[in-house]
Amino acid sequence: MPELLAGRKALVTGAAGGIGAATVERFRAEGASVVGADLAGSDVDCDVTDEAAVAAAFDAAELRLGGLDLVVANAGVLHVSTFVDEPLVEFRRVLDVNTVGVFLTMREAAQRLAPRGTGTILATASQAGRHGYAGLGAYCASKFAVVGMVEALAKELAPAGVRVACVAPALVATTMQDDLATGYAEIRGRTFDQIRRGMLADVPVGRMAEPDEVARVFAFLASELASYVSGITVPIDAGECI
Repeated sequence: MPELLAGRKALVTGAAGGIGAATVERFRAEGASVVGADLAGSDVDCDVTDEAAVAAAFDAAELRLGGLDLVVANAGVLHVSTFVDEPLVEFRRVLDVNTVGVFLTMREAAQRLAPRGTGTILATASQAGRHGYAGLGAYCASKFAVVGMVEALAKELAPAGVRVACVAPALVATTMQDDLATGYAEIRGRTFDQIRRGMLADVPVGRMAEPDEVARVFAFLASELASYVSGITVPIDAGECI
C-alpha cells in the first residue's frame, strides 16, 4: 500500500504525548519526515505562546529536514471551572496556549509556505469549538477561535496554493480526558468513575477515540487525497454530536 505522505516534511506541536505524539508516529509511518515540538520531551523544545520560540522551532525543523511543507498546530491545554468561578489567570492561560499558540504557529507556517506556493497547515480544534459545554467556558472560547482562524486563513492562502483545515475530536483517550473527568468530578461533587461513565454514555459506540484515530484523519488531510479540501473542520466524534 503506498505511503500517503512520502517525501513530506512536517512540524507538529504538542508532540510529547496524546494526539500530537500519535500524529508524529502516523506521519512517519506514512513516509513523512517529522520534527515534533513541545515544552519538553520531543525533538525540539518550544513554548507556543512565545513568538520567538515558535520561529526558532520552525528554523530548527527546516534545518533538520531541509524545508517544511506540512505543519500541525496541536499544542493545547484545558481547565475545568464553572463560568462564574473561572479565575482570570486560568482563562488567559487557556487562550494563550490554545488560541495565541495556534495563531503564532499557523502565522509562522503561512509566512514560510505561501511564498513557495504549496503546503498544508492543520490544527486541532475540538467538539468544544463547535458546541458549548458547561464547565469549559475558557476551552470552548479557545477552540471556537481555532475554527474561525482556520476558516479565515484558508481563504487568505487559497490563491497561494496552501490548504488549511482542522479536526474537532470529541472524547479521546489521553491524559487531557483524565484531567477533564477529574475537573468535572470536583465541580459536580461526583467520583471520577461516575463522570467517566456519564461521558461514555453519550457516545453511540460506547468508547473514546484512540489518539491514532485522530492522527489518521490528520494524515488524510495532509495527503493528496485531500487536495480539494480546505477551510473545513472535520468532526471526529463517532456520531456523538449529530
